[in-house]
Amino acid sequence: MFSAWNGPTTGGGGGAPSVPWAAPRPAPADDFIPATDDAPFVEVGAPGGAVFSPGPAVVKFPPLPATAKAEPAADARPFPRLATDTPRYLSVSFHDLSGRVRAPEPSEGPDAALVAFHHPDHPVSGEYRVLRDEVKAQFADHAPRVLFFTAAAGESGTTTVALNLAVTLARETPGRVLIADANITRPGVARMMGLKAAPGLVEVLGHTVPLAWAAQATAVPNLQVLAAGGNPAAPPPGIADDLPKLTEQLRQWYDWVLIDAGVWGVLPDRDAACPAADAVYLVAREAAVDRTEFAGLRGWVKELGGLLRGYVTTRG
Repeated sequence: MFSAWNGPTTGGGGGAPSVPWAAPRPAPADDFIPATDDAPFVEVGAPGGAVFSPGPAVVKFPPLPATAKAEPAADARPFPRLATDTPRYLSVSFHDLSGRVRAPEPSEGPDAALVAFHHPDHPVSGEYRVLRDEVKAQFADHAPRVLFFTAAAGESGTTTVALNLAVTLARETPGRVLIADANITRPGVARMMGLKAAPGLVEVLGHTVPLAWAAQATAVPNLQVLAAGGNPAAPPPGIADDLPKLTEQLRQWYDWVLIDAGVWGVLPDRDAACPAADAVYLVAREAAVDRTEFAGLRGWVKELGGLLRGYVTTRG
């Protein structure tokens, strides 16, 4: 029989006495300590299962590597030392005094309005040849000539007429030809020929640049240009006295000198120099010849002592 208190028995009524049941002794505490250095694993549970399983209570970090000392590069160079006696070099530039004319610099070339340059066989180019012959017929000898071109109003075509005539003279007449831009407030000769705007007439009259440096060669053999130069808003003083002196010098260098004087009355000092020319030619639109401005200009030229030899009408 089994007794909850005495445990099982081995015999019947008169048999050997029963051996009382003894509770087992608890195991020593050392038996529950794992033989390892790791911390125990603890799982936190819940009715639905484990909530989380934390890592070991004690975290061991790996040892840090020893920091290596930076070594200098094998090709390291010492800091350069500044020279105490650095040589100073002289900058030089050459100024030609031989009278050689500067070659034209690269540009877009002459303006399309220069028909005598681009289309010498055009009928209008033939008209400029007629103009050339008429002008030459007014002079019996072959002495150097200075021609003065001016207009009574703007947009008359003075620059275009003077340039086309200069191209025609240079191409079909032996001798050297120069066109000078005295239309200082509204210059156009250098632009139409594709040349530099300065230095030019202003610098030559101001004695800051010699004539040999200011004259520019062109794409037409024997034709050179003296641009207006300077500041259009500040014409040179004393032009009435200096321009006649310059024309005398130009006679010694060139066979034909054409002066583009722009609109009459804009620069009175320039207009006063017209007597220094061998001939004064007026340029006007064909429809403006009968206007009072044109008739008044003819009177002004004669009053100043200029030699008026004709006028050129334009249309187009």
